[in-house]
Amino acid sequence: MHSIRTRLFLVLSATGIFLVLAAAALYQFSFERAMQDYLDKRERYRVREFSERLADYYVNAGGWPEGPAAHPRPGLRIPPHLVLLDAERRPVAGGLPPSPQVRFVPVKVNERKVGWLGYQPREARISDGIDRSFEARQWRTLLLTTCIALLIALLGSWFVSRYLVQPITAIAALSRRMANGDYSRRLDTDRRDELGALSRDINHLAGNLERAARARDRWLADISHELRTPLAILQGEVEALVDGIRPADPRRLESLHQEILHLRRLIDDLHDLALADAGTLRYRMEYLNLADVIEEQASLFEDSFRQRHIHFTREMPETLPVNGDATRLRQLLANLLHNSTKYTDAGGEARLRAAREGQRIVVTLEDSAPGVPEDALERLFDHLYRAETASRNREFGGSGLGLALARRIVEAHDGDISASASPLGGLCLRVSLPAAHP
Repeated sequence: MHSIRTRLFLVLSATGIFLVLAAAALYQFSFERAMQDYLDKRERYRVREFSERLADYYVNAGGWPEGPAAHPRPGLRIPPHLVLLDAERRPVAGGLPPSPQVRFVPVKVNERKVGWLGYQPREARISDGIDRSFEARQWRTLLLTTCIALLIALLGSWFVSRYLVQPITAIAALSRRMANGDYSRRLDTDRRDELGALSRDINHLAGNLERAARARDRWLADISHELRTPLAILQGEVEALVDGIRPADPRRLESLHQEILHLRRLIDDLHDLALADAGTLRYRMEYLNLADVIEEQASLFEDSFRQRHIHFTREMPETLPVNGDATRLRQLLANLLHNSTKYTDAGGEARLRAAREGQRIVVTLEDSAPGVPEDALERLFDHLYRAETASRNREFGGSGLGLALARRIVEAHDGDISASASPLGGLCLRVSLPAAHP
């Protein structure tokens, strides 16, 4: 009784039965009224026909016969359910007693009323055998039609309730599977109504949850891999020092220090990226000159480019006004420049340019080979993704988080970032930010 299908079936069935019975009652009432009207019209027709015959009698006999009305008149026979009156409404013949219900039809001769023929209307009294037979047939037909209509109403209610509730049942079953972590099933989306649209939305939700679950598993696996590598190196180095296999000289300690710094940067990037994904990475927006921030970060990375013999140039105007968080913008530029120093082949070239284009500030960083395959350009901004081509891979110590964090910072500033092939043969990163108005 608590199921939607049962309730819907009962509601539809009750509605159908009510409509069928109401239609049957209305039909019966209409039939009785029509039958009564038919009998009354037939009676009036017979009375008028009889009045014409009486007019012929009046003309042929030269008037109405004389004598008491209660006795038969010579040559004049009136049925007992009728009464004939003369022009002054005196009884002439007939056995119908006077009554307010009696109706009169004039008997005319040359448009002159010579008498009145009275009759009493038949009010739904069917005495004729043929009429009774017709009425019985109508009753049987009505009963059969009503039974068939009730059966159709019940069957239709069952099919309609099943048709409407079936997708709801399927959605409920899929929801239970999704609640238990199974996102592989999908619903039938052939319907073109609201339930079909709901099924498509549920399928879309299941697909997103499935992709999110796979991304979460991949994310955890990649994080564990990224953390395991420096920890394994540290463990190996420390065990070698403890066992005396390697001397604890400054070079060995510097190697350990670099691994600790790498592990620290990885943990910081993971923390910042987790905050950015959750929308809780804090920003302090203010009016600033982006050209000063770019110049500052470019100067810090000049030595890194020089050590790898990469020819680094920069070009920008003196003023690039933006509304932004100076700390996060420094982090953004540092990630981009660090990416270029790590993955550009020694002896190559890197070029940093910034300019104002209409209402936007555009920063472009281009470097030389190696490049990135076209199908991998968009994925560069995914968590822990690195294009395994040429030297742009894990051999150079990148975590694959810098560009993902860069996108979050740019989006927080209402900007966009994209990657494309560089004219220099490597990668071109383009950042567009809205310009500020003083």
